[in-house]
Amino acid sequence: MKFYSFVLAKPVLYYMGGEFKVNESWQHRALFHKGDYEIIFCNRGPIYLQVGDDKYILNKNQVLIVPPFTHYFGYRKNPSGADFYWLHFFPQEKVSEFDAKESDVISRLKTNTSGKHDDVTLPIIFDLPDYEDAVVTIHKILAAKKKITYMEKRDFLTSALLIELFDSYVNQHNPNEENAKIDYIKEWIRAHMSNKINVEVVANSVNLNRDYLTRIFKKQTGMTILQYINKQRIDVASLLLVRTEMSIKEIAYSSYFTNPKVFMRRFKKDTGLSPSEYRGLYSNIHLNNTHVDPFIPVPSRIADSINESVDARLEDNLTS
Repeated sequence: MKFYSFVLAKPVLYYMGGEFKVNESWQHRALFHKGDYEIIFCNRGPIYLQVGDDKYILNKNQVLIVPPFTHYFGYRKNPSGADFYWLHFFPQEKVSEFDAKESDVISRLKTNTSGKHDDVTLPIIFDLPDYEDAVVTIHKILAAKKKITYMEKRDFLTSALLIELFDSYVNQHNPNEENAKIDYIKEWIRAHMSNKINVEVVANSVNLNRDYLTRIFKKQTGMTILQYINKQRIDVASLLLVRTEMSIKEIAYSSYFTNPKVFMRRFKKDTGLSPSEYRGLYSNIHLNNTHVDPFIPVPSRIADSINESVDARLEDNLTS
């Protein structure tokens, strides 16, 4: 499997991004990127993509990384269409690209035998269990104002997204029995969310002592069960605010709050914004339905990075 290791001693440089939606037969057009990496987050698939000589099928809640200087295209039509986010960025540090067994890479990452603490290693395609968390970050990136004073913010948000993806990828491969229990509990909570769910309900349903459950959950996640439940409710509300036109009252009930006023207080406490302010700030993203990757002029602040990437690639080709 192909892997990419991004060094984040300096933040990556955000270039462009958006969300693509189509509800009819569609096939990704052929593209070639000049020095930039692209991350594709699948909301609805399958999406059939050939990257270089390799073919991939991208399904819901999966992520694909498209490297620079590589031709890629849709090798098959999606009869019912697709829905995905796309983000382009330029690393400021050299990216290590290598082929390896996934088990070997996971083992190395967990033991950190390289001694590095600022690199993020990801495979070319992987599942994303914590997809909702990533979507919230994606919307923050895409909705950031396009003034030059906001560009640095999007760089750091994109770097933070890479770290989120790294954490999610590594943690889903952790064979630790206690971690496996926590993953099961998280999935159970997500599948059984309601306005009546509480610590007692969760403990009884997973056949664990309440005190033991509270202790191991806090140890592994840094949150109590109640804090995690509230986080899930706020995450649901955040997605509904930016992806639907539902009223605040409807969103309150759909995110498992019994009272809209309680929801608004809780949302403001957790996010620092009222639901209406959050919707206004983060719902304005680049949405394109006719084609993917519209031409966007390269900002001057990253033009040098592109040229350096091209020069480095040419030098590698000459010396290899």
